[in-house]
Amino acid sequence: MPSANHCVFVRGGTRRAAAASPGCSHARPGAARKKYAVPRMPGSRMLVKLQQISRAVSLAGICCYAPGVLAAGLLERIYDEPPEAVLAYWTDEKLLTVNDKGDAPLKPPVPDPLNSDGDAWEGTGAWPAGVGRLFFVRPDGQDSSCTATVVESASKDVLVTARHCMHALNAQGVQGWNSHLLFLPAFRDGTGPQGRYTIRRLVAPAVPTNALEPLRDGAFLQARANSDGARVGDVAGQQAIRFDASPTAGPRISFGYPVWSNSYGILPPPPPYEFGNPEYSGQRLAYCSTQRTVLNGCKAFGTDVDIQWGMPCVQGPGSSGGPAMIDFDFDSGHGTVVGTIDMGVVVDERANLCASTLDDAGREAFEYISRTSLAH
Repeated sequence: MPSANHCVFVRGGTRRAAAASPGCSHARPGAARKKYAVPRMPGSRMLVKLQQISRAVSLAGICCYAPGVLAAGLLERIYDEPPEAVLAYWTDEKLLTVNDKGDAPLKPPVPDPLNSDGDAWEGTGAWPAGVGRLFFVRPDGQDSSCTATVVESASKDVLVTARHCMHALNAQGVQGWNSHLLFLPAFRDGTGPQGRYTIRRLVAPAVPTNALEPLRDGAFLQARANSDGARVGDVAGQQAIRFDASPTAGPRISFGYPVWSNSYGILPPPPPYEFGNPEYSGQRLAYCSTQRTVLNGCKAFGTDVDIQWGMPCVQGPGSSGGPAMIDFDFDSGHGTVVGTIDMGVVVDERANLCASTLDDAGREAFEYISRTSLAH
């Protein structure tokens, strides 16, 4: 098995090690971005800078480019940190940590749960099967989190989340992999009633190099069994997943664990942008929903090109990776995942949360990790 410092590309079922260092000597320069911040990138082309601002997420150049492989291939990363070390790191105190929001106002609930711009899920419907909070440590040592969802697979251990949640800048401004990944389905107020699951590996599709192409930010994780030997899908349930749904199709619902809001859709949002609600502290689940049959287009910054689609929603960082779903049943908590939450923009002077669509490239990544999960 490759070490944690290896990145492997997969094409046509063949695995090839690309490099054996965190920086991966074949890495392609440029295009390093992260959520809600634009890092220093000397020499980047203006088109890439526009993409950085519109998306605020870095997917290109994070590791191991091999000419002619990444564009049509898959990136696989092995996490071989001892599970015991990951579990020991994430103490109950760490999981309950909430940033002090001071005198932040409360977000008032919307009157119609079918058209929510970011409200508490608690008391709205059945818990969405397999949805939980994904914790990790950034390369700069900061604890952070996103959202992830268990999706249907024979191995019952596959999660879908956002690829940009897997890496960030270190203290020197260099892109690096996040570590100590831990998934807690049905997370609430520092507890994981459905167990704690460390992450074995990541598989993700290639990303576009053209800033105006539709953005792929979906990624798949394989979770280890919990301390009782149970698989996450057996305990938390699984959501259906599709790769052929129209990216503009509604009605739609999304879930996430935001740690603050994106009140104006500006990156970063100007004050006041904090909400004091528990669902905006990362401690409880929030959701957004729309009954519109056609979603809003989310444009690349400075252009008229729609690169993603979304709906009015003020959820901010922490909700990244959450499921964008169709055909959701409020009574059963089941629906179909068709995308992952990626970025916030302004549409018609309202904050919108936009999803990266799961397409054929996502299908290839999902089928690979599903097919090989049983062998690990």
